[in-house]
Amino acid sequence: MMSAKKRNYMSTAIAVYLSFLLCGIDMSITAQYKTQLAQAWGQGNNIAAVLTVNSAVGIGGIVASFFTGIISDHFGRKSSAIISSFLWAAFAFGMLYAPNVSVAYFAGILGGIANSFTNAAWTPSMMDAYPDKRSLVTLLTKFFVSLGQFILPFIIVALAASHISFAVAFNLLGLIYVVIGILCFFLPFPKVGGDQVQNSNDNKTEKKSAKGKIKITSETIALALMGFSSTAVFMIWTQTNQELGKLYGLSNPALLQSIYAVTSLISVLVTSWMVTKGLRESTVLIVYPAVAGVALLLAYFIHNGTLLFLVAALMGWFAAGGLMQLAVSLLSGLYPDYKATATSAIGLANGISNWGVIQIAALITANGGINAPREILLFNFAICIIGIVLALVVRHNQNKRAKAGIETLEK
Repeated sequence: MMSAKKRNYMSTAIAVYLSFLLCGIDMSITAQYKTQLAQAWGQGNNIAAVLTVNSAVGIGGIVASFFTGIISDHFGRKSSAIISSFLWAAFAFGMLYAPNVSVAYFAGILGGIANSFTNAAWTPSMMDAYPDKRSLVTLLTKFFVSLGQFILPFIIVALAASHISFAVAFNLLGLIYVVIGILCFFLPFPKVGGDQVQNSNDNKTEKKSAKGKIKITSETIALALMGFSSTAVFMIWTQTNQELGKLYGLSNPALLQSIYAVTSLISVLVTSWMVTKGLRESTVLIVYPAVAGVALLLAYFIHNGTLLFLVAALMGWFAAGGLMQLAVSLLSGLYPDYKATATSAIGLANGISNWGVIQIAALITANGGINAPREILLFNFAICIIGIVLALVVRHNQNKRAKAGIETLEK
C-alpha cells in the first residue's frame, strides 16, 4: 500500500489554484458589469442595486465563517470543496439569470458562503498535503486570486472587441465551477491535520485519532485579528486611490491601479521565495505594514501626483503581499487539527473588515469634502499601526514558545 507521504496531490493542487484564480474573477466581475446586471434585474441604469447585491457577498461570508471551518475540520476537505464549487456556480448563474434584485441578493449571499467554504476547504487541504511548505502554498492562494483580478479586464476587453455578450463570462464561470465540483468527487484529499504526519508515527495512531483540546493565547487572538488589519489597508487604497489621484492632478489615475496590481503579483512570488529561504513570517508581518505606513505618510505630506505612482507600487508590494495568508499559515500551524476553523476565524475578521472600513471611509468622504482622500490616508495609516502592534504580539509569543519548546497549542 502506498504511504501517504508518497501520495501525489498535484491534481488537487491544480484544482485548488484554479479555484482561487476564478475566485479572484468572481470578486471583481460584478463591479465590471454593473450597468448590464442592473438592466438584467429590471433596474435600468441603477447601479446602486448592484452595489447592494455586492454587499450581500460580505454578509454571506461573515455568517458562513461561523460554521464553514467547523464543517471542514469535522467532515473533511473534500465535502467542503464540493460545496464551495457548486455554490460558486450558483452565484455565477444567479447573478446572470436573476429576474430581480431580491434573487440576485440571495445569489450574492451564496457567493459569500462559497468564498468562506473555499477558504475552509482548499487552503487547509494544501497545508495538510504539504505541511513542510505551509506558508508557500498559502501565499500561492493570494497570488492566484490577484492573478484572476489582473486578467479579468483583459478578458472583458477581448469579449467586447469580439462583440460577445457579457453573459458568456458568467456562464463560463458557472460551468467551470460545476466541472471542478464534479472532479472533486475523484480528486485525492489529505486527511484533516496532515496525513503525512499521521502516517509517519504509526505508534501514535490511537493518540491522533482523537483531537486534542486547544489553548487560546494573545498570539492566536492577534493572528485572528490580522484578518482585519492585513486586508483593510490595501482594500482602502484600492477603493480610494482614484479620487486621490484626481485631487493630486493626475490625468489618468487608473494607472495607479495597474501599477498596484503588477507589484502585488510580483510581491507574492518574491515573498514566497524569501519565506522558503528562511525569512520568518512574523518578520514580514512587522516590516510590510511599516513600509506601507511610510508610503501612506509620503502621499499625505507630499502633494505630488507623480509620487503617487511610487506609493501605488509600494502599496501593491507591502500592503497586498499576502499578509493575511501568512497569518493564516501561522495560526493554522498552531492548531494542526483545526486548520479550517483557524482559517475561518481570520476570515470572520476579514469579512468584518471588508464591510466596516469601507463604511468608515464613506463617512470620511461624506464629511471631509475635497480633502477627504487625504484624510483617508491617515485612517489607513492608523490601521497599519494596528497591524504592526498585532505582529509584535505574535513575535513576542513566538519567542516565548521557542524557549519553552512549544510548537502547537493543542493538548
